[in-house]
Amino acid sequence: MSSRKRAVEINLKDISSDPETYELWDGKKYIGTIKKDGERYLSFVESNETPFKSVKLDDAINELLMQYNLHNH
Repeated sequence: MSSRKRAVEINLKDISSDPETYELWDGKKYIGTIKKDGERYLSFVESNETPFKSVKLDDAINELLMQYNLHNH
């Protein structure tokens, strides 16, 4: 029997001290950071210093969520 799927609340927080920098949170758990670098967005997973590069902010968010799901489930 399969388990029920539960809704997960994801928050994107704008860091006011650094423009074009965002943090992605799963409730109270930190997922990663997204920084704008020229025309691209760099996604940093919490445990990795090598960024993933994306053209759109939505793509950067999706990349962080995929990496988070890959390593935590």
